[in-house]
Amino acid sequence: MNIIYRRLTKVDTKEYRAIRLECLKNYPLNFGSDFEEENEKPKLGYEEFIEQQSPDKFIIGAFDNEKLIGICGFFRELKRKNRHIGLIIQMHVKPEYANKGIGFNLLRAMAEEAFKLEGIEQLTLGVVSTNISANKIYEKLGFREYGVHKNHFKEGDTYFDQRFMVLYREDFILSGL
Repeated sequence: MNIIYRRLTKVDTKEYRAIRLECLKNYPLNFGSDFEEENEKPKLGYEEFIEQQSPDKFIIGAFDNEKLIGICGFFRELKRKNRHIGLIIQMHVKPEYANKGIGFNLLRAMAEEAFKLEGIEQLTLGVVSTNISANKIYEKLGFREYGVHKNHFKEGDTYFDQRFMVLYREDFILSGL
């Protein structure tokens, strides 16, 4: 298996849409977005950013040869006082590729790409506390919890807590991962 990690480009938007909708449909409790709402949109928000090749909003993809098997998104904070912060979003690897280190390497590739940007000092993310595999990957890369939002998501009568985590540039660079 030869896995390549790179920024998505215009030619990848169709595959991006498919994998994004697939993860929302199959893992609805792990994401704040909803499959039905997103599926109705003619174009997902990140499809536009991919097409525009936005330097501050992009998706890194994991490819098995030419097949997109994983995605991890980045969004730079827009306000002047927060432009040193990047948000990691939409992390997903197809289940048939789980437990092969692809998620960790995808996240690491995203962190490397994000920290190349002028002024990015920290990356933050939110993860559902019950998503054990995602939590382990984030912690392994060096993300540390800085808070928990109880009952952040609600599906029917069930609530889910969201862990908020941060990775500082110096910790990532010093770790040598």
